Amino acid sequence: MHICVIFLGFPHTLRCRLSNTSLAPMTFNLRIPADGSGESSICSSVQISRTTRPSWRKEARGFTKPREFAISPCGGAICSLGSQDIQVTLCSNTVGEYKLELVVDVDGVGKKVLALPLTARCIVPPLQVLNPVVAFGRCCLKVPYQKMLTLVNDSDHPGCYGVLPQEHKKGAGVWYSSPLPCGIIEAHSSVEIPLEVEVQLLGEYDITADVAVFGREGSPLKIHLECIGQGPVVYVYPREMSFGIIQVLQDSSQALHLSNQSVIPATFWAEMAGKPSRWRIEPSKGVIPPKSEVSVIVTANLNDTEKFQDKVKLFIENNPVTIIPVQAVGIGTTIVTDKPFAPKLNFSPHFSFTPCLYQFKVTNKGRRIHQLYWTTEGFSIFRRSNHPPALGGTKSKGASQSPRPGSPVFKLRPLKMDLRPGQTVEMVLEGCSSTPQEVKERLLCHAMVGKEKAKKQIMQVDVTCKFISPLVQMSSRAITFRVEKKPSDVLTLQHKSLSLRNTSLLPVSIVLDLEQPFLVCTVDQQPLPAAQPTKLDVGEELHLCIQFNPAYEKDLNSRVAERALKMRFMEHPHEEQITIRGEVYFPNLHLQTNTLDFGIIMNDTEQMLYVNMTNCSPIPVRYHWSFQTDSQTNTIKYSQEQCRILPSSQKVQRTPWKHSKTLQSDCLFLLEWKKAFGLLTCLVNIGTLEWDWPLILYHVEQRLLMGQKKKDIRKEEEPASCSLQPMVLVFQVLPSTAVEPQSLERTKSLRQFAEVEHLALGVEEVFDVLPLSGMLQPGQSQQVSFTFFGHANIVARVTALCQVEGGPTYEVVLSGEASCPSYQLDMQDIDWGLQPFNKVIKAEVTLWNNGNVEFTYVVLNPSTATAQNPLPGVPVVVPTTGSIEPGEEQVLKFSYLPGIPGVFCRTFQVQVDHLEPAEISLKGEGTLPRITLNLPWKL
Repeated sequence: MHICVIFLGFPHTLRCRLSNTSLAPMTFNLRIPADGSGESSICSSVQISRTTRPSWRKEARGFTKPREFAISPCGGAICSLGSQDIQVTLCSNTVGEYKLELVVDVDGVGKKVLALPLTARCIVPPLQVLNPVVAFGRCCLKVPYQKMLTLVNDSDHPGCYGVLPQEHKKGAGVWYSSPLPCGIIEAHSSVEIPLEVEVQLLGEYDITADVAVFGREGSPLKIHLECIGQGPVVYVYPREMSFGIIQVLQDSSQALHLSNQSVIPATFWAEMAGKPSRWRIEPSKGVIPPKSEVSVIVTANLNDTEKFQDKVKLFIENNPVTIIPVQAVGIGTTIVTDKPFAPKLNFSPHFSFTPCLYQFKVTNKGRRIHQLYWTTEGFSIFRRSNHPPALGGTKSKGASQSPRPGSPVFKLRPLKMDLRPGQTVEMVLEGCSSTPQEVKERLLCHAMVGKEKAKKQIMQVDVTCKFISPLVQMSSRAITFRVEKKPSDVLTLQHKSLSLRNTSLLPVSIVLDLEQPFLVCTVDQQPLPAAQPTKLDVGEELHLCIQFNPAYEKDLNSRVAERALKMRFMEHPHEEQITIRGEVYFPNLHLQTNTLDFGIIMNDTEQMLYVNMTNCSPIPVRYHWSFQTDSQTNTIKYSQEQCRILPSSQKVQRTPWKHSKTLQSDCLFLLEWKKAFGLLTCLVNIGTLEWDWPLILYHVEQRLLMGQKKKDIRKEEEPASCSLQPMVLVFQVLPSTAVEPQSLERTKSLRQFAEVEHLALGVEEVFDVLPLSGMLQPGQSQQVSFTFFGHANIVARVTALCQVEGGPTYEVVLSGEASCPSYQLDMQDIDWGLQPFNKVIKAEVTLWNNGNVEFTYVVLNPSTATAQNPLPGVPVVVPTTGSIEPGEEQVLKFSYLPGIPGVFCRTFQVQVDHLEPAEISLKGEGTLPRITLNLPWKL
């Protein structure tokens, strides 16, 4: 197969046929042994897709020969006497001649069974550059410029070319590239390749661009790119700026024009050379579009009355700095206020008696210190207190009501101050007048600036204000409601009208404040919103009504509610008041006290206390006394006491109780005798007694009521089932050994009549009240008596109720207690042991009142000697008599002088009230110092 001449990178294909001449099928493989073993060769259509392929550069090609032949199919099976068409394609990447063989390997037969010679020659056409030097001229920075490069192919063969990418682009002054860097040039033709350059830095540049020919041996074609980099061209005017004479602290502006005469935008920024500067530039930076003009505003704001100079530094990207001088002269003052103040300050009409205040701040915005002096034209400099006036709607007592003669109405503080640069001082302009008048005054401010010695006026303020007073006419100064609630009446809301008229020269906002049970309502009796101001124009009248709720409390007690309808003015400190009074009367009583404590009384006695009761209402009162029946509220109980009953020693003949009047009277006589003499213990012999206990308890209870209800007792019928036998009641005083064994502690008290269950008493049997009912006219008084019956060991707390018809129920808590004296000794035997017979020995015994009743005690037959000098053999007790409160104790101090050696034993008695005396024994032995010698009598 002879391929003849081929072009590098352009594939060429030949065809042949492989025939099987045998009668058996065969399997074959086709190969070209001399072909390269590297990657597949690159065709021109693939090569021009990217200029970054290494194959464009000779030095970047690998050492391994590429695989340039492609066989299709390269293997397979052919049946007997069959054939197979074969395609052989050569894409040469190597310049030169080819002499190779196409080898056929047959499986099972051998290698290289058949060889087909292949011959070819590969060439690269010579390409030439028509303009190897491309001049771009002046180029603005970072703006792409494009020119065409002409490439000529005079040969008979096509070629493949590519503009190689720029190496080391980072940091280069010029960037170049091509939008169509690669292509195929046909034989005897030319192509134009676009080249673009973008200058990055200022200056002149001559750089080389490489155009590679695919497959060409040697260096690529060299192209020279020439250009000059320059920035935007901007014309600035004016070249200097003079602001002349301007007011200090006020902006004065002039325009600075920037004209961009280039085709690219110009980035600029400007700043003042002085730091800090009294000029500012707006905008201070920006971009000037191509072939256009931008104006920046240079504004002067001077802070002193001097000549100021500075420079504007204008920076234009990729251009030298432009300097523009500026100057100005300031006049006026650098003292400013944060609120409108000068030259005129007009106050709107103002209410009198209220301070008219105007607070503002004075600031020195200059750069030199200012000494300020404030005066009022026509008045000399005056001194005032530094205390600020009361702000708001109230008047301070120390504030002057009207200007003193020779003193201005409006006063400014502070009058003198030193203001350093940037310092701020708060000032207050205050005016107050007690009479309506129009005030016109002029404030003058003089200053000494910096080191100047002379004062000059820098400010003048004309102050004007008209003072007036509010006035409201009221239809009534006092409103009174009176309601008398009888038992059959129903309480309803009461209303009375009220009108207010604004007679002042200014509108006023009134706030009405009224507390319950009253309410401010509209004419339609609808509640007026609380704390909401009501505005009244000049001459306007407001119609209202006052509502009173007599049932503002749920009880039935008479009450009087008096409130003040406060009328406050939002614009003035003055307040008006209207007295609102509501009186509600019920049938009521006044009790002198609601608690009666009878204290603790002796058993089986009674006590009476009195309470004054007055009708304090204008309505007749019907009342009725009763006792509360609630068992949880009322308490009637007995204190715990022990009772002793002697065992029966003999049988007594039984006689029915009801048949023995003598026995009944004797029993009750003994009971009274027991109470009269205060026996310690009651011993009852009931061994032969048969009786009905409820009946006996009934009679005893009735007798203990001390005859209060004798008539009722006689009227009551005795139960028919009563069957009592005669009994013998014996009362006697038991010795101490019969009551309790000997011990260091001894307690004695009154005991109950018998060991029986306490009688269940009703409230009426413990307390009584008189009169039970009645009527009191208005203002009438009556004395009510309360009686407490002191049943034995009873503790009672009862509530008495006084029910008033149509009125409340009054409660009086009644409490009382009945008890007997009880005491305790901590010891009854004092054993001193061995004691010197000639020395006074001492001991102490504590007597404790463990009962509920105060008692007195006395030492029987006391010695007349003193505790310091007792008589020999006679004990001395101190104190010998006294009284002890419940729960308290008394220490009895004993002193004893034996007087002679030997054993001694003495006793003495202490009696508490009418109880059995208690004995205390003293024992010991009086000794004297003695020695015993074991020596013989005669030595």
